[in-house]
Amino acid sequence: MSNAHDLELPDLIAGIVENARDLVEAQLGSLRNDLGDRVAELGVAIRSWLIALAVAIVALLLLGLALAASVHALGASWLTSLWSVTSLAVLTVVGLFYRARANSRIAAAPSSEPGPPGNLLAAAPTP
Repeated sequence: MSNAHDLELPDLIAGIVENARDLVEAQLGSLRNDLGDRVAELGVAIRSWLIALAVAIVALLLLGLALAASVHALGASWLTSLWSVTSLAVLTVVGLFYRARANSRIAAAPSSEPGPPGNLLAAAPTP
């Protein structure tokens, strides 16, 4: 390889630009491969979670019907037992929603305690 002092300025700049271009192309190729692998892994994880969610929904539906059948066996009408189980399920979902909302507000609140942001284990500040 020739000495940098022996090269003309345009040739030196052209060499630097070409080396930078090669480096950027190599980095982009590496980044593309890495992101492609991660997106594929994410797709597999999402697919697995969706299957688990579908199975859980079916299981909870069957559990609700079994509970309604048990209430009916105790003497309530089918309509009453189905509506009571449905009401109980809706109230449970609403309660879980408000609990999650309250926990997200706690996590988003600034903490004066040391530790990671949104530290749920930190003691609540006293007024």
